[in-house]
Amino acid sequence: MKMNRTIRDFQNALETLLENQPFERLTVDQICNEALLHRSSFYRYFHDKYDLLEQTINQRLSTLWEQSLTEDELIETLITYVNQHKKFFRNLTTTGSRDSLYSELMRMCSEILLGLRDKGPRDAAIVQVLHNAPNPALAAYSISGAIMGALYWWQEQNYDISDEEVISFVKRAIKVLPQVEA
Repeated sequence: MKMNRTIRDFQNALETLLENQPFERLTVDQICNEALLHRSSFYRYFHDKYDLLEQTINQRLSTLWEQSLTEDELIETLITYVNQHKKFFRNLTTTGSRDSLYSELMRMCSEILLGLRDKGPRDAAIVQVLHNAPNPALAAYSISGAIMGALYWWQEQNYDISDEEVISFVKRAIKVLPQVEA
């Protein structure tokens, strides 16, 4: 996927800043300063910092999906990515108003999963569930909750649980998703 350099610079700036401070404390000005770009450029591409976050997460997940041959490989790659970027994820999920950011992350994750329904491999369990569900949005939200719940729990354990154990859990959780008929 070809990306505009300005968008890439803003996404990289966001990721760099999230290595050192919580998302809720970040300002658009800080992001612009880190990217060495003007505020007007930011608003040309993004509505606000949440829009930047959603596009960044979507881009990273799309890249991870493209690099993965199977759903299991995607799960392994995703969990490894989270483990390699612990500070980023800790600062993304640590906030005084945890509920509002958690809700926003759930919405983002659900929308990304609904996008996978159309462009993901047909043999992937998640894609099949989303295709067959009478209510794909509810299914996407439920799957997002399971995955995010596991990642939040892992963080609360201070990442002391091995990647392999988390990967195994997420794989098993996805394998038992109900394969409902439309």
